[in-house]
Amino acid sequence: MTRGEGSRRVVRPFEVDEEWVSALPFERAPKGIVHLPLECVVYVPSTQGDDPIGEEEFAGRRSETAAMLVGLFGGCRETMGTGQYRSRGGEIVAERVAVLTGFGDADDYERKRRELLEWLLDKRDEWGQEALGFEFEGDLWYL
Repeated sequence: MTRGEGSRRVVRPFEVDEEWVSALPFERAPKGIVHLPLECVVYVPSTQGDDPIGEEEFAGRRSETAAMLVGLFGGCRETMGTGQYRSRGGEIVAERVAVLTGFGDADDYERKRRELLEWLLDKRDEWGQEALGFEFEGDLWYL
């Protein structure tokens, strides 16, 4: 990565290799089948720092995240869960989290990944998070 204009780093071009191609789950591909092999997951926190936020604000965060994923990939799925992390003070903090998952193809993701990264970094700061969880193809990243 190199520094671009402003304080953010410039991300190198994304390249797809054979590792990204998954096997066809059917003997033959049904007519009109769409394969979206890349999975992106955003963990939406219900806290501002270590403090819980109100239900309306949490719903707004989930709606914003869903709109972003739908805009990038055409759809998403949302599940609710509980996340736990160690705070800067060393305590284990449990919080409600919304887990929003979007699926896309490699070409689409390549075109939109910079926009996604900018959005995630902006929301991390706006939501007062030390880090925002983002999962890509099963790998968790704290941004």
